[in-house]
Amino acid sequence: MGLLLAVTGVGAQEQNGDATTQRLDSLQQVVNTLTSNVETLEKEELNRKIWKDRAKYFNLGYVNQTLTDKTQGFDVKSDFGVSLSNGKTYYLHKKPIAGMIKFGLDWTWLDINYAKSTWEDKMDIDEQTGEPYSTAIHQAEIGMQFGPSLTINPVHHLKVSGYFRVTPSYSLLYMDETIHHHYVTMFNAGCALAWKVISVGVEWRWGTAKYNGLSFSDFNLDEGAMDETEDPSLDDVMGQLNTSSSKFKTSSLRLYVSFRF
Repeated sequence: MGLLLAVTGVGAQEQNGDATTQRLDSLQQVVNTLTSNVETLEKEELNRKIWKDRAKYFNLGYVNQTLTDKTQGFDVKSDFGVSLSNGKTYYLHKKPIAGMIKFGLDWTWLDINYAKSTWEDKMDIDEQTGEPYSTAIHQAEIGMQFGPSLTINPVHHLKVSGYFRVTPSYSLLYMDETIHHHYVTMFNAGCALAWKVISVGVEWRWGTAKYNGLSFSDFNLDEGAMDETEDPSLDDVMGQLNTSSSKFKTSSLRLYVSFRF
């Protein structure tokens, strides 16, 4: 009888032990599942902050530019220049390749570039000062960029990107009392380093076009060829216009700070 009770007690203890082990295993599975879900949510939240929340950009840049007159055969470097651009990167796939690489299409809705230069005519010397005559050159473009990009996210919020964009633009150039203007296709290639909101980058920009020139000859107006009692008519003014064309090449280096949001 005692032996039977002992065997029964041992069996009951084994059953209790198995039940406890099963409960512990079940609890561990629940903990593992919750941990996995939390890690997944944290990873998705990080990816959202890295990619989706940082797709738009606003760039402010310093421009170092060279303007080459292909018709007259001279070039002039800028005294200073500024640029402004605003756009967004549209990524082509949702999940990063190898957890860190994404291909995209950049669309810069607005791209503005301005540079001021000073050209000195070495062949035309001021007799009083002995210095060559100089002319201020103002050049501005407004356009829109579009092209592919590659972005790598090696660690946390750090991103390195490279891109190439085509930039159809309208260009306006004022030089030697002549306004030159034309459509020009610019090309932009650059790279940037970003950490969360702040990004810094460098961009090369170039393009060539044959510009139409427009200038006012004030000879007749100054010499009183018209009756002083009469205001010049539109035909009179248009009659003073001189038109010309010149081929210009623009090459720029832009250093910029970008805000991504």
